[in-house]
Amino acid sequence: MRRRFAVIMPIIIMVIVAIACIVTYLIATNQIKLISLKSANLNMVQNTTNSNSDDIVLAKNELPRLDASVVAQPLMTSIIKNFTCSDDIQNSILNYTDTNIAMQKLLNDEIDAVIAPYPSDEILSLADARNLELEIIPIAKEAFVFYVNKSNPIDSIKVSDIQKIYIGEIKNWSQIGGENAEIIAFQRPNSSINQMEMNRTVMKGLQMISAPKDVFHDSVYGEITDLIANYNNQENGIGYSYYTEASLLYDCNNNVEESVKLLKINDIEASLENIENGTYPLITKFYLIKNKNSESEHLQIFMDSLLSERGKNAIKEAGYINE
Repeated sequence: MRRRFAVIMPIIIMVIVAIACIVTYLIATNQIKLISLKSANLNMVQNTTNSNSDDIVLAKNELPRLDASVVAQPLMTSIIKNFTCSDDIQNSILNYTDTNIAMQKLLNDEIDAVIAPYPSDEILSLADARNLELEIIPIAKEAFVFYVNKSNPIDSIKVSDIQKIYIGEIKNWSQIGGENAEIIAFQRPNSSINQMEMNRTVMKGLQMISAPKDVFHDSVYGEITDLIANYNNQENGIGYSYYTEASLLYDCNNNVEESVKLLKINDIEASLENIENGTYPLITKFYLIKNKNSESEHLQIFMDSLLSERGKNAIKEAGYINE
């Protein structure tokens, strides 16, 4: 037994000494620290992989080629400012056009995406003729509103009465509880996105009466009488627009003499709360529209950010309602 112990004991001591030497060598050459750093780096990679688009900051030259309809340009600008963390971006340097031109540029592959209301049937037909499939992603809710001069005693109007006004069946405010005054039903140019939305959301195919016209005197062409009159807030007029556009163009809070009054529709007020919960009757949407087969890496990063929580917050901060 003593002989066996005498033989094993030196071996055990040699193993312990060998292990101690190896550990000492690793410490001296920073190999243990390197292993620790590799483990830490692996954790960092895993955390990055698990992160979302909320932390991404895009350089201006990393933005995709973008455009927006006039009514959606404030929304697009606010989103770009948020994603680039830059406050010096102005609409003028973003080269916005308008809905029709922007959609044509999208079909011609001159831009990557558009933020706009739903495309017109004409645009969808053009895309189909070119064998292009558009991806149309809802990103924000919007309301279509009607407004009158604040002196108008009418506070609420039915959708059916709006239709009757614009087909010429109701011609006087007294027919719907107002004063005895002829209704001046202002409209928008046929190419306007507001006019398209009016036809799509409110009129639903009903033929509208001729719009009031402005008279313009030109030194060369003389009197021009075929220009559609802009809403001028006169006492017996009525006009329409998107909620956010109306808020930008007019004082809707009755704070000044020239302010307009947003009409309730079917007794429901056009408010952010009623737009969000869907009780306001004339709800529309803004969409991100792109070529479904687009392989733009910058566009994909932009889309991922837009559809993330950060994108939703950017939309909300711009005064819009998330879809």
